[in-house]
Amino acid sequence: MSSSFVLGVDVGTSRIRCVAVDKSGETLGQSEVSVNVLHPTPDASEIDPEELWTKFKTVVSQTLESGSLKPEDTACIGITTLRCTFLLWERDTGKPLCNFSTWQDRRAAQACIDWNESIQLKTLQAGANVAYFFTRGKKFMAASVIKFITNHVSVRLWWLLNQLEGARERGRNGELCFGTVDTWLIWKLTKGEVHATDYSNVSATAIYDTYQLDWSGLILKIFEIPSQMLPEVRDSGGDFGHSHEDIFGVSIPITGIISDQTSAMFGQMCWEPGDTKCTLGTGLFVNINTGNRPHASVTGLYPVIGWKIGSDLTFLAEGMFSSVGSVIEWGKKFGLYDCPSQTEDMAQSVDSSGGVCFVPCFDGIQAPHNDPNSTASVIGLTHNTRKEHIVRALLESIAFICKQLLTVANAEVSHPIKKIRVDGGVCRNGFILQLISDLLEIPIEKPSELDKTVFGAVYVAGLASGFWKSRDELEGFWKLDNIFEPQENPQYESLYLTWQEALHRSLKWYKS
Repeated sequence: MSSSFVLGVDVGTSRIRCVAVDKSGETLGQSEVSVNVLHPTPDASEIDPEELWTKFKTVVSQTLESGSLKPEDTACIGITTLRCTFLLWERDTGKPLCNFSTWQDRRAAQACIDWNESIQLKTLQAGANVAYFFTRGKKFMAASVIKFITNHVSVRLWWLLNQLEGARERGRNGELCFGTVDTWLIWKLTKGEVHATDYSNVSATAIYDTYQLDWSGLILKIFEIPSQMLPEVRDSGGDFGHSHEDIFGVSIPITGIISDQTSAMFGQMCWEPGDTKCTLGTGLFVNINTGNRPHASVTGLYPVIGWKIGSDLTFLAEGMFSSVGSVIEWGKKFGLYDCPSQTEDMAQSVDSSGGVCFVPCFDGIQAPHNDPNSTASVIGLTHNTRKEHIVRALLESIAFICKQLLTVANAEVSHPIKKIRVDGGVCRNGFILQLISDLLEIPIEKPSELDKTVFGAVYVAGLASGFWKSRDELEGFWKLDNIFEPQENPQYESLYLTWQEALHRSLKWYKS
C-alpha cells in the first residue's frame, strides 16, 4: 500500500472538519459538517454521541471523495477534539447513558460554589499551604488556591453521577466506561477494543494530576469517581489501535490523539519554551509553552500537558474565556449587524466607543476572577449612543479579556512572551488583532491558514507513524499572512481601567 496522505479530524463545539494532507503539507481533500449542540435547559449544553459518531464517519468519507482519494492510501489518522466534554456508556453494549456534557455546560455551577465554600476544600487548601511552606513544591502552591469551575469535568461528573441512579455502583463494578470525546471516538473506531485517551485531553479534566502523571487519588475520592471506569492514558503520538475495516473499507492506524487547544499550539509550531498562541474561536484560549515542567499558578491559569510524543513531554500554561464566538453571534441576533464581517468597518467608523463598555460574560468568567455567576452587560449608554459604538465596545471587550489573561500570564510565567501567534475564525477581524497588539505592546502573527487545530492532529499522527521523520520537515508548512505591530494608543490605558470597573460591577450578579 502506498501511504500518500495523513487524515486529520478536528471535532469542535460547532463543527467537525477533516483534511487529507500529503508529505509536502498540501491539502488534498477536505470537508466539514456542523455539530448540533443541545440545550434542554438554559444552563445545559449537550451533544448527542451517536449523532456525533455518524457525522465523524460522514466527514471522513466526504474528505476522501472531495480529493478522489482511496482509503487504502491513508498512512494514518490523527484526531483532535474539544476538551472537558465527557460521556458515560455501557462497556458491554457501547450504549450511552446520557448525552455528552460539554465544556460550556453550567448545570454544576451551584455545585462549584458549594464545593469552593466547603470544609473539605478549605482543609485541602490549608494543608497545601503548610506543605508548600515546608517543601516549596509547586503543586502544593497551586493546590492552596484551587477553585472548582464548571469547565472542570470533575465537578460535572460528580453532579452527573448523582443524577444517574446506580451509576456509581455500576462504575465500580466495571460495567461503565467514562471518556472524553476522543475516547468515545477511539472506542467506536476500534469497535470497543481500545478504551484510551491521551495526556493532553486528560490533563484538562481536573481529575488528573499533571505533576505526578497519574489520576488524582484525592479528586477521585472527594468526588466518589470510580477508577474502574477510567480510560488508559497513552502518548499523544502513538498507538491507539486501528479503525475497523467495516467503517471505511480499510483498517487505518490511529496514531495521533490530541486536545483541540494543544493541537492548535502544535499546528502553530509553538514548540519552544515561551512560545505563545492565542485562539479566538468559540472561546478565547491563551497557551504558553513552559517546557518540560508544569506551571503552578495562584491566579487560575491552568497547567496542562501540551503533548507527549516519545520522550518529548511538553507542558503549557493556559488561560481561557468561554464566550467569544457566542458574543459575536449575540451581536448578530440582537440586530447590531447582519454578518460578523461587517463589525470591523463598523468599529472603525467611529473614533471611540462613546463611553460604552461591553462586558461579555454570557457564560461566566474564568481566570483570574473565576466567577460562574457573573453576567454580560452594557454600561455607559447615552442618548447619543449608536449601534456602531456598541459594536466597537463589543470588539474591544474581546481584546480586553485577552489583555487581562496575558497580563496575568506575563507576571507568572518565567519565559518572556515576545510575540503571539493567533488562530481561529475571529482572527479575521483586524481591529481586534491590532488592539491586542497595542494593549500588550507585542507583535501579533496571523498565519495564512487560520484553522491550525486540525493540522496539529495531522502533524502529531504523521510524526508518530513515521510519515514525517522529524519536525524539521514541517517547518516550511507555516506561512505568515500578516503581522500586527504595536502602535501607540494612549486612549486605551484609561479605557481599559474603566472597562475593568464595568467588569467588577458584573461579577457575582446571579445568586445561584
